[in-house]
Amino acid sequence: MFRVFRWIVKQDFSKQMSFGSRLAEERKRLGLKQAEFADLVGTDVPKQSLYENDRRELRGDYLARLAEARVDVVYILTGRRCEGEWLSAGPTEMLSAYLSLPPDMQQVLADLAISLKEKFAREARPTVHARKPDYRPDQPGGP
Repeated sequence: MFRVFRWIVKQDFSKQMSFGSRLAEERKRLGLKQAEFADLVGTDVPKQSLYENDRRELRGDYLARLAEARVDVVYILTGRRCEGEWLSAGPTEMLSAYLSLPPDMQQVLADLAISLKEKFAREARPTVHARKPDYRPDQPGGP
């Protein structure tokens, strides 16, 4: 597990990704091959490849089809994840790193995060989905 952690730490996640790289990342997050994804969003494989390699500009109709396919269009355009609320740069990079890993590595990283959380548990803190530290989903009033 620590070998995996060292590999993750050595990666340079601070590099600015292009919209094409983020588009490919979102496709992989959905678990789709390029042909499956192209079919889902109403394009063909050569055009999808051009999009993912930054050789074709994103058009509004294509972006609309991406949104219908549950692709995080805000992330593709801006590099910032949009999950209910905007995530800051740190959580966005962490989530991007996690999503770019194969499923078995995602599980290792999730286990590590849970282990660290338990080891360093402190007072209640805000979360990505609940900005108030004392929020509980079973209580009325929401986050």
